[in-house]
Amino acid sequence: MAKRNYDQMHAQYARMEAYDQWTTPFREDDAITVDKDYVFQPKTRTFKAGKFIVKSLLRTLLPIANKILFDLKIEGKDNLKQVDNAIRVSNHVMLLDTMINFQVAFGHRHFMTGASFQLKKGFPSKFFRAGGFLPLASSIKAMSNLDKTISEIFNNGNSVVTFYAEQAMWEKYENSRPLKKGAFHYAVKNNVPVIMTVILFRQPSWIRRKLGVKKDCTVKVCPAIYPRADLSDKENIDYMQKATQEAYDRAVCEFYGYNYDLYDMRLTPLENKLVAEGLIDKNQTLESKPNDEALKQRVEKDLQERAKAQQPLFYEEDFCDDEEFYDYYDFDIYSDDGLELNEQTV
Repeated sequence: MAKRNYDQMHAQYARMEAYDQWTTPFREDDAITVDKDYVFQPKTRTFKAGKFIVKSLLRTLLPIANKILFDLKIEGKDNLKQVDNAIRVSNHVMLLDTMINFQVAFGHRHFMTGASFQLKKGFPSKFFRAGGFLPLASSIKAMSNLDKTISEIFNNGNSVVTFYAEQAMWEKYENSRPLKKGAFHYAVKNNVPVIMTVILFRQPSWIRRKLGVKKDCTVKVCPAIYPRADLSDKENIDYMQKATQEAYDRAVCEFYGYNYDLYDMRLTPLENKLVAEGLIDKNQTLESKPNDEALKQRVEKDLQERAKAQQPLFYEEDFCDDEEFYDYYDFDIYSDDGLELNEQTV
């Protein structure tokens, strides 16, 4: 499916507030069964040897791969270095964001939770498990075993367990989404902080664009949020969930140029940018169906008419052609981000 179709699907689900709907296809028929007998982290010598080999390979190869694929930049790494154990929450915006999250956790023993259908039969499931993958299952007994495994991991110290708390992956999505409570349950139960890691997309350098790269990645590691001694477990789960969500929302707004006070997850990324610029009304936009292409055309037309009205020295038919207009107003009409406006536009 083309990126434009994915973007439209995301926009429609966001308007409906159906943020946990999967928009990428997946198969379950070739996945292993995660039940009461599944051992999350075997204690055999063979598994430990395989785990050492896999993690050594990842530590060696991932920085190279992430540099080539994403020109990866990490901001706020010290926020993770300063803690011993932590639950880490990440947005889920790429099929390969596991590679990024693994590198960000260098310096800690790293484990990552995810949907059980990702464990395929044969070698892939063995490789994933050796790499620290902890599958989430619907079986009560299996989830009880996962609880015990995570507690054992933290008892060993210097460990990070990562959760994709949005649940579903939305490819290259540039808004935040609501975080579910599961990750915060584990943080409170094990009395460890939560650290929000936000994967953000930026325009590649000129050379990388020529090589066909569409987006590069910056990772923002937010400050740790600790459980509070004066709150009950339930209150702490709510508190940590809300505080982490706020950190996530602010990181997204600061990076993409949204207005935090006007930001709304139900809007598309382009709509949030135009609301921040004061070019469209938030409430009116929420009442309409999302259509970024039509919105760009309407805003471009409005700005062109406004520009012509402010240029009395030109006759209307001689004002400028389309290409000159976009240069004058600093539009990047070929960017995936849509409109890019300078401060003099409005």
